[in-house]
Amino acid sequence: MKTKMRVPLSMALGAALMMTGVAASSGAVTPDGAASPGPSAGQTQSMTMRVADVVVTAKISLPPGSEVQGSILGTLSITHNGTSAAMRSGRMTMVDPDGRSLVGAQFAATSAANTWTSRVPLSADAKSGIYQVSVAAEIAVTTSNGVVNVPIRTENPALVPFRAQRNIPAIWTSPSSAPAGSTISVSGAANMRSLATGDYHPATGQEVKVYFDPTGDAPETLRATLTTDSRGFFTTRQKPVGSGKWRAEMPMTDAGAKTVWTITYSERERTTTLRQGQVSATQNGHTAGDHLMTHDVVVGLAPVQRRVDVGSLGFTVGGKSGFVSADSRRGEGSFPDGYRVEREMTHAGVGTSAVNLVFNPTMPAGIYDIGIRDAMKACSAPDWDANDAASGISNCTHDVLVQDDTVTTIVVKRASTTTIAASDTSFTGPKTITLSGEVRKVQLVSGGGAADKPAPNTSVGLYFDPAGSAGATLQKTVTTGANGTYSTTALTSTSGTWIAKYAGTTLQASSQATVAITVN
Repeated sequence: MKTKMRVPLSMALGAALMMTGVAASSGAVTPDGAASPGPSAGQTQSMTMRVADVVVTAKISLPPGSEVQGSILGTLSITHNGTSAAMRSGRMTMVDPDGRSLVGAQFAATSAANTWTSRVPLSADAKSGIYQVSVAAEIAVTTSNGVVNVPIRTENPALVPFRAQRNIPAIWTSPSSAPAGSTISVSGAANMRSLATGDYHPATGQEVKVYFDPTGDAPETLRATLTTDSRGFFTTRQKPVGSGKWRAEMPMTDAGAKTVWTITYSERERTTTLRQGQVSATQNGHTAGDHLMTHDVVVGLAPVQRRVDVGSLGFTVGGKSGFVSADSRRGEGSFPDGYRVEREMTHAGVGTSAVNLVFNPTMPAGIYDIGIRDAMKACSAPDWDANDAASGISNCTHDVLVQDDTVTTIVVKRASTTTIAASDTSFTGPKTITLSGEVRKVQLVSGGGAADKPAPNTSVGLYFDPAGSAGATLQKTVTTGANGTYSTTALTSTSGTWIAKYAGTTLQASSQATVAITVN
């Protein structure tokens, strides 16, 4: 009694043929590879049989596992040393991962010479996994001495993995652009196509790795390893630290082929303090939320536009209506009762919205509460029917009103300018020099409006930063006179930089200026 062993596909067909005592050879197997952007080449296996002086080399080709839908088509092609050949009988059979026998149709001729196919139907509940593939056929080869029947058969089945096609039809960042330093959401939806029906369903419990490739020469890095939920969704909160591309990848497993998806994210320059906050609400068992990102405002005589980016939290998207509000906490000038503005959000892609707020110097300075009202849609599950990016999140149909007047705050300050000059900037030291300058502030004026005016009685810190890496230290503090100017002497013995700093207030922005000194 022979004991049968399961062996890899790279050996199985050739090893089985060697049991006949006839010379045999086998080729390497190419497993299926990435399901996206395209399938790999199919799997092939070669074998050689000799009967008397007749030699037949047969090659069995199987499709990539990610292309299987409802059945598996095996193609048998041969070369021989006769004058012609015909299929007498034969078929391909399989045993599926559940141990069920699957019988293919008789090999049928194709339009190509010496090539036949046998199609094995799959069960309606066919699983991804290892299929045991066997082939039995008899080839009639015509020679100058007559017809010779050559058997082509496997004694031990080949073990062939057939994997479902897994897809990431949608990956998005919320938002797609934000101020430097913001925390954003990177989310996606993954699916898997049934071997039996070709239908798509959520890729549940699958590992997804999320990478970030920053613009420039820095290398791509792994940022998160996630597991898809029961809906095939995955999400992670990230701080990009620059513009670049996000990539989501499901590694190849016995259940599915490798798949990847990329999306570009842009980060905008920011010169003031970052402000961000988030809010969510739950209605009828469904939760939706937004994350707001912006930064502080310094306004001169010209109006300043400040963008507020809105990114959806989790698997939710902004609705058709909504606004962002800015509400000052204090009154001033023409707005003794404070100032409030609402701007309708512009939706620009999945989970991405924004508004532009305009601030001018006549509006109250200080803290503004930034709020939102967003008629959002929560997503219960992807719709995989069309298998594209739009359908991947199309079941976002559950209404959730997200509203909060204080999601985050920004600080609005009026601008200031500070100057500094030295009586001598290059000399043989040490030497006492005169440092002088001015402080001006954008201020409200009586009768309405604003002006850039000298700032009397204002403290200015004078710092010296010697050449090298020592750093700046405070040397003295002076106060501006009635005309907003200051003047003082300072002993300087080394090269470096004098710095005049106005520290600012809760309503006035800080400012500074420098003058370089060379001591020979």
